[in-house]
Amino acid sequence: MSMTRKSTATRFSRRSLIAAGGATTAALVTGCGMTAGGDKKSMTFLNDSDIKSSPFGKAVEAFQKKSGITVEVQPVPSDYDTKFRTVLSSSKPPDLIKINDDYVRGMSKTGALMDLTKYIKRDKLDTSHFPNNLYDFPVQSDGSHTAWVIAHSPRLFYYNVDAFKEAGVPLPPTTWTADGWTWQDFEETAKKLTIPGKRFGALVYLDTGFEQTFSINNGSPTGIFSKDGSTFTLSEPKAAEAIQWATNLTCVDHVQPAWGDLQTSDADLQLFTQGRLAMLFSQFSTLPYLAKNVKDFTFDVAPPPAGPADQLTESSVITYAIPAKAQNPDAAWELLKFLTSVEGGKIFVEGNMWLGMDDRTLDALHSPPAHVGLFAEAVKHSTLPNQTNNTLGARDIYRPLLDDVYSCHKQASDVLNQAKPRVDAALNQK
Repeated sequence: MSMTRKSTATRFSRRSLIAAGGATTAALVTGCGMTAGGDKKSMTFLNDSDIKSSPFGKAVEAFQKKSGITVEVQPVPSDYDTKFRTVLSSSKPPDLIKINDDYVRGMSKTGALMDLTKYIKRDKLDTSHFPNNLYDFPVQSDGSHTAWVIAHSPRLFYYNVDAFKEAGVPLPPTTWTADGWTWQDFEETAKKLTIPGKRFGALVYLDTGFEQTFSINNGSPTGIFSKDGSTFTLSEPKAAEAIQWATNLTCVDHVQPAWGDLQTSDADLQLFTQGRLAMLFSQFSTLPYLAKNVKDFTFDVAPPPAGPADQLTESSVITYAIPAKAQNPDAAWELLKFLTSVEGGKIFVEGNMWLGMDDRTLDALHSPPAHVGLFAEAVKHSTLPNQTNNTLGARDIYRPLLDDVYSCHKQASDVLNQAKPRVDAALNQK
């Protein structure tokens, strides 16, 4: 999902490609030129990061060896959205592009993305092992399948096991259950884990995935946006109440770091790895960083606490599309198929980068943490924000305004209702 606040402007690329490395590699041909038109044994691939030394790079290498198709990766590590729009509108765009999931519906309406239905039907692709909501995410109202989810990254709470034991607090559940793990239980636990000046009990509101997760769990029917994507529903009472609840962990309970102290890159990860934060709401793709940098304590994972209405969580969906004007769409499709196959998906899972789309890849999950299997369980407890024609425009309006809420200056209901007319207008722009 797009993240627009200062503190989260670079977090999507870091979260979703946290294992990605630096310089180019001979195994993956990289550069800025386009492949000569129509060469079915080569393809170009625009990505928001270099994939060298990452599980993604390993998966592409495996595809090249298996298929004989050369993949020319074109990394754009900064200002990717600008480059993405530029190349997508060109007469010879790359054959495959990373697409922010927030762009899929709007770009589909312009005709810039290829409908993959013909490939899915031609190859009689078995998607019975894919999570239905993630597989259907790029399907448009006319039935066209204009993008492809290659993997996903569910959110759970990472927690410091030693801090729980030190405070004499029962550990969170090891299964997906509300027993002893409601919002009230979570809040009381965070209070017991907090040591003023030394450790905060929890951090919820920095990862923007909390907006959908906690509003749905509080009883909002749709979360951030209405089902048809035309209305801003985060302003409705149950959703706004959830935003306020998470904020009150700072403003009322003083168990969560102040918003102003989280405005530097990786502030949350540093607090957690240094033992100064006991519970952190974050994605699966955070795991490699924690596994490498947690030295002095044991960490584990737990499901989000159950709200008054439900106990769901949001996954970030890793989405790619073939431009309608791609020179080598067949080769691009073969890569997409491989990345969502058992063979390709297991490479993501084994590298703790993402969860593969095929559920038969999930047996490759490995500890630490001890209960890493809860990420696989998250697939059955999933919520996704509804798509809109202008999600990024909407978020550019309401998320900066929420800074006043998170800084304890205003109430969530007031700010979100103030933002609603402008957000609704943005959602309905022609």
